[in-house]
Formats: sequence, C-alpha cells, structure tokens
Amino acid sequence: MQLMPSLGQRQKQSLVMTPQLQQAIKLLQMTNLDIKNYLENQVLENPFLEVHSQETLLQSLPSSQNSPTSDTPPENQPKNQPEIQPEIQPVDSTSAAVSNDPTEHADFDNRYSSSSLDLGNSQPKNHVADSNWDDIMSNVAGQPDNLNTHILRQIDLNIKDTREKFIACMLANAIEASGWLGQSCSEIASHCNCEVEQIEIVLTKLQTFEPAGIFARTLSECLTLQAKEQGSYDTIMATILENLELLGKGELAILARKAHAEIADIAKRLQIIRSFNPKPTASFEAEYLAVNAPDIIVRESSDGLVVDLNRSTLPSLVINEAYVNEINKGARNRQDEEIKSFTSDSVGSARWLKRSLEQRNNTTLKIAGEIVNQQSDFFKEGLSGLKPLSLKDVATAVNMHESTVSRVTSGLLMATPKGCFTLKSFFSVSIAATESGDGTAAAAVRDLIKTIISNELPKKPLSDDAIAALVSEKGIKLARRTVAKYREMMRIPSSSERRRQAKLNMAI
Repeated sequence: MQLMPSLGQRQKQSLVMTPQLQQAIKLLQMTNLDIKNYLENQVLENPFLEVHSQETLLQSLPSSQNSPTSDTPPENQPKNQPEIQPEIQPVDSTSAAVSNDPTEHADFDNRYSSSSLDLGNSQPKNHVADSNWDDIMSNVAGQPDNLNTHILRQIDLNIKDTREKFIACMLANAIEASGWLGQSCSEIASHCNCEVEQIEIVLTKLQTFEPAGIFARTLSECLTLQAKEQGSYDTIMATILENLELLGKGELAILARKAHAEIADIAKRLQIIRSFNPKPTASFEAEYLAVNAPDIIVRESSDGLVVDLNRSTLPSLVINEAYVNEINKGARNRQDEEIKSFTSDSVGSARWLKRSLEQRNNTTLKIAGEIVNQQSDFFKEGLSGLKPLSLKDVATAVNMHESTVSRVTSGLLMATPKGCFTLKSFFSVSIAATESGDGTAAAAVRDLIKTIISNELPKKPLSDDAIAALVSEKGIKLARRTVAKYREMMRIPSSSERRRQAKLNMAI
C-alpha cells in the first residue's frame, strides 16, 4: 500500500447558521434590560445607529399620535380575547431613504461582522450616565453592613487585649451565615496554637454581642443566650431548653414533671421560645438582588384582557439616514471607496439588527397573547383555574416551533392583575381525570391539596390517603405518593407532625 498526498473532491450538505440567524435567536432570549444594554453597545460600534427611549419617541410624534391608547379593541378582533396592540415604530431622523439597501445584496452574509454578536450586558468602561450616578451612589450608601463587618466592629469596641482580639477574629472567621459557630473550640485552638480554655473565655465574651444568640454551637445554646438576654431564663426554661427533643414531640406533661412545674408554666415558656430566632443573623443572609421590571404587561379592560410589551423599558432602534446620505455624497474620488464600503456594511448591519428586533417584539407579543388566551381562567379564578399547558400547545396555536416558544418564555416576566409571574410558570403538566374530559393542571391540584389541609380539623389532620380520596371525589386521579410529593414541595408537614403542632398550639 502506497501512501502519498493526493487531491480529491467531495460533496456534502450541512446546516450552517448565518450571523443574522444567530443574532435573531439570541435576541429572542433577551429581556428588555438585556436588549437595552446590547443596543447601547451596538451604538458604540455603529455610527449610524441611535437608541431612543419611549419618552423620546412620544415627544417626536405629532400630538394626534401622542394621545393615550384607547382600550377599545379593533372591530375585527373578537371580544374577551387578549388584545395585541401594534408596536410603536421608531421615527427616523429624515424621510429620505438610501437607494441601495445593503440588506438586499446576496453577498451580505459574507460581509456581516460577527463581532456584533457579542452580547455583553455590562456597561462599557468610563460610560456611566450622569443621571444614574446619584442613584448608584445612593444604593451603595444605603446598604447595611455585612455580617463580618458587623462582628469586627463589635470586637474593636469590646475587646482590647491583643491576643484575645486575635482569637476573636479567628472565631469570627469560623462563624456561619446562620450565626452559629462552624468549628469546634479544639479546632480553633489548634489554629491559634493556644489552649482550649482561652478560646472558651473569648467565646463567652463574643456570645454577648448583638444580635442575641450569635456564636452559639447548638440550638439549645442559641435559645439559651436569647433567653438570658431577655431576662426570661429560669430553672423551668433551662429544663425545657435542655430537653428540646421532648418539646418537639409535644410531650409537655413529661417536661412538666422534669421541671417540677405545671403544664401551664411550660406553655408560657413555650410561647416565649417561639419569639426567639434560631438563626440570629438570618437578616444578613439576604442578598440585595436586582429585580427587573416586567417585560410584558397584562391589564384589564371593558372588553377583556389587553396584552402589550412594557415599552417604558424597551428601547427603539433608529437608523440615521440623513447621516448616511451625507457621507455618500461626500465620497467622490477613488480614495473614498473604503468609506462607501464601510457605510454599506454598517447600514446593512443596522438594518438586520432592526429587523431582528422587530421580529423579536412581534414574536414575544404573539406568544404572550396566546398564553394569556389559553390561561384566561387563571385571571378570573386564580390557581384553581390554571389549565394544563405545554410548549407544544402554544407552538401549534401560533404556528411556531417549540424551541422558539421555549426561548421566548425562558426569562421574561409578565405583570398581570394577579401579580408578576414568569412566562414559564403558566406551563403545567396535566393530571389525569377519573372521568372523560380534560385533565387538571398540577399547579391547580397542589392548590387544591393546600386548601383541603387548611380546612382540616387541627385535632384530626388528614392522612395522605384521605387527601387523595377527597381529591378523587372531585374527578382527579391522584395516588397517595403524589399527594406526599406535592405536600413536600409546598413544605407542608405530615399528618403526625401537624397533629403535634396542633397539640402545642392548644397548650399555649
């Protein structure tokens, strides 16, 4: 067998995504805030693009077009159906149009700059709007101290000895987010190269810090520190805190015998214990998350529900045609061919981006309107009116692919009269019915289980089998294990635990 280089031809077919298609797909998955950041980055790269907010567009419109939108739907639109209002198109700086549209060229795919697909959401460096600077600084100044800063400040004020301050800092590093000590004293003593007794002496001082219960090693110690802080720690309280297992089981009579007290005395201390916080630093755990504004707004009108995009956060893209014409007229000699080529490529990219943005808005509005249409009972009855809905159902109704519906509904928020929900929350699997007919959404079944448990007798809580039987009487097939799964999802304790809690509540 002879091995040697050779030339040959091979023919094959492959599916290639053009940069325009990649751009359109990624725009579908963006929220209004993501689109705003993306367009601001595109303006820095393309001199012919302008981003206008909704307020700017309304100011540029004539007074007749700037009037509020009427709630009356068009004549050809059926009543009680989600009304999809037309999108407000951006107004160009001039009515003159470029005669040679680069997007009509067949070879535009090869001239499209793939660098424009960078979807970075962060603002460019040294590009902070003056109007937002005061808000940014006020938010930074208004945030409270974190847990570590809060503890170190108290250490500086209360501990003066250098060695004890070093041990206190080691203990502060070992504290968990709940406020408990995450390491044993022996482990910290080995790190500090000192005796365990010295660690315990410093720990006793740290346990007097605010909030009460901090630096505890067990639940009993955490509650004891808070009881001492409130002045409610006595022999009866000490007995209860030393026997938390009996308290959890509701064995108040046994606790009364151990404490040589009456059940009423135990119930009185139990009410005090319920005011304690087992995680004293839980307030420091909460992170300040930026909650985005809704992307879609659903409102009620006299003729039904109206669905529209949140245009207050959705910018519009404008192509400065006057600037394009001015540059083309100035390019006269041969040396300006590069300027013409740059202008053609930039305007072509801008128009592709504008078309993709318009397609994204229309697709989002169409899918959101169909979801509201199919879940119209939810806006009247709440969770009990939620119907089974899948991506395939919506895709079939709007004549789109399931992947398109999935991309659009992945991260968008919808503000409705019932609250703000993600589009994904309107999709729910179906639970089979005992009789012929449509199934019931799993979310509606969970709401039904929650209602049944809330109406049960505290002394005789319903078992999972009993709940499944009650649900089956309403025409829904449900197994006991499904009831247990949904109950755990809603963080509802079992029947035995609910009976124990009812017993404790009655004792107070």
